[in-house]
Amino acid sequence: MRGSTEQRARLAEGFQECRQALTGYLTKLLAREDVAEELVQQAALRALEQEVLPEAPGELRSWLFRVATNLAIDHLRRQATWREGVLDDVRSRVERSEGFVAASRLLAGSPEMRAIARDHLAVCFACTLRSLAPQESAALLLRELYGFTTQEVAEVLGARFAQAKRWIQAARASLQARYQRTCALVTQEGACFQCVELDRFFEAGAGDPLAGTDRSLGARLVVIGRRGDEPLSPWHRQMMKLVGDVLEEEPGGR
Repeated sequence: MRGSTEQRARLAEGFQECRQALTGYLTKLLAREDVAEELVQQAALRALEQEVLPEAPGELRSWLFRVATNLAIDHLRRQATWREGVLDDVRSRVERSEGFVAASRLLAGSPEMRAIARDHLAVCFACTLRSLAPQESAALLLRELYGFTTQEVAEVLGARFAQAKRWIQAARASLQARYQRTCALVTQEGACFQCVELDRFFEAGAGDPLAGTDRSLGARLVVIGRRGDEPLSPWHRQMMKLVGDVLEEEPGGR
């Protein structure tokens, strides 16, 4: 950044204030925390290259989210969308890995696994987003979890208001249909209830992360929003690496 010392200090302060949110946002968008961290660093470098940056903290936050979103969408365009059921395939692989299962059993009852069901709900959400168009996923996250208005979402995505609104609506409709069809937490008859199974396996005692809610997409977003932008647990980091391994082995890779 060729600006003054004051400008550089303002950028550094603004970036640090946004860094955790940016990393959490990109982790949800990409379902890969390692890639998210790399792209956040790239966004910081892009900021340093600018002659002029927004003055107001809110405007700088929007600018950083716009740069990070563009980097993430470019990355996603080079990848295949994730098919439904990838987590089920990863579960099968995990269950066949005696080493992974043994290491997991050692964590049973430990404090770090108490929120495993809630954390898995968030991981499942990120994986499900990867089956949508990138702009739809980004629009939904920005609007529902990161406090942007629909107009601000449009500005971050370089789109018209009407287009941003359609992306948000399309994402909500797709997610609602997917969860209604596959998530046992919604209908009690769906194919997947891994978050509750993990809660039992790790003896966490928290139970159903959607208990006491109407089990709608809105309720799911509230639970995920309350989790905030905490980093993935080491166990979930390892699990997401296995997701990558499964997808790389498929025709066409990821």
